[in-house]
Amino acid sequence: MINIGDLRDPESRKHVIANLTRRGVVSSDIENLVALDELWRSLTSELDVIRAEKNAANADIANASDADRQQLITKMKEVAEKEKALAQQTADALEKRDALWRTLPNLITDDVPDGGESDFRIEYESDFPKPEGAVKDYLTLVGDSIDLERAAKVSGSRFAYITGKLARLEMALVSYMFDSLAEHNFLPVMPPVLVKKEAMEGMGYLDKNPEEIYQTQDDLYLVGTSEQAIGPMHMNEVLEEETLPRRYVGFSSCFRREAGSHGKDVRGILRLHQFEKVEMFSFTNPENSDAEHAFLLDRQKDIMNALELPYRVITLAAKDTGNPSTKTHDIETWIPSENTYRETHSTSNTTDYQARRLNVRIKTASGNVHAHMLNGTAIALSRILIAIIENHQQADGSIAIPKTLHPYLPFTTL
Repeated sequence: MINIGDLRDPESRKHVIANLTRRGVVSSDIENLVALDELWRSLTSELDVIRAEKNAANADIANASDADRQQLITKMKEVAEKEKALAQQTADALEKRDALWRTLPNLITDDVPDGGESDFRIEYESDFPKPEGAVKDYLTLVGDSIDLERAAKVSGSRFAYITGKLARLEMALVSYMFDSLAEHNFLPVMPPVLVKKEAMEGMGYLDKNPEEIYQTQDDLYLVGTSEQAIGPMHMNEVLEEETLPRRYVGFSSCFRREAGSHGKDVRGILRLHQFEKVEMFSFTNPENSDAEHAFLLDRQKDIMNALELPYRVITLAAKDTGNPSTKTHDIETWIPSENTYRETHSTSNTTDYQARRLNVRIKTASGNVHAHMLNGTAIALSRILIAIIENHQQADGSIAIPKTLHPYLPFTTL
């Protein structure tokens, strides 16, 4: 959540309204939140006064004479009833305030471009060559290793069996990610793929498009990305400043209902209900979070360069930036058969938005502050497989495996 203190001051409130309006938030929602917050604070003050009266009445009763005690008890009962009613009003106001507060997205940085999905800004384009001439799509090239028909028989649409050399290639990619990121002090972690509502809410994924998330009969949620389980690791903890940044690299299966995709990309493995992913995640102090964001992006570029794939880096526009994020960079990789770029990586700085909800703090010399939390895709396997297969296809129909991966495999071509 954003810092509600920024809404209590009229001058900083103007900045918040202007900032969130760029994200498509209507100003009336912010004004309603301010009104609910003022009501809650007013009721809280009244409740404090009532409780002070009640405590004083208790002391008076203890010291009163028998003749006065009954009258004081009657008065105290009236105060207690008033306290009970006021406590309920205060709790109701707090619930309404927090429900609206949680829906507001994070403040975006000033350099995030205005607009929606098509208004991104291109920051960098690699010089790796794009395949020329006639190209084949990945299903034509290695379709015998991607069994969609049997997966549909067993699990339904948007699932796949990955077999043979392609399965080995997936595991090689995971091993390479862990090895390369270990050099940058990322701690490997295999996180759970089921998380509690408290954890998923804390990460900010139930406020917008919750229908995309799988929920079990036990009120647990299947993660749609590894960060949803890594971020809550330090929920309700105070981290020592000297231990920062804390960097994790996690591998897990991820699950998405794709309820809003409306039939897009139903063919193949580009958009699946289940896919495997390696995710980077960082906890850092506020003054270093911009540098940490750049660091995560550099790691992504290292990975893409090692895989020798043509790609570009973009900054998402305001209305296309996810709720928790203050700024998001995507890496889009060239897909020859589609003659276009497709998102394969994303990295976001969520500042203290998630940490405030999860109560993740840092112990500093001047007191505790909320941590800043950042995430970045190391690799989403199904999408990067497509990119490798299509961009490294050879004239004879084989696929040249990037040299970086050779130490991890008993073969060099598919």
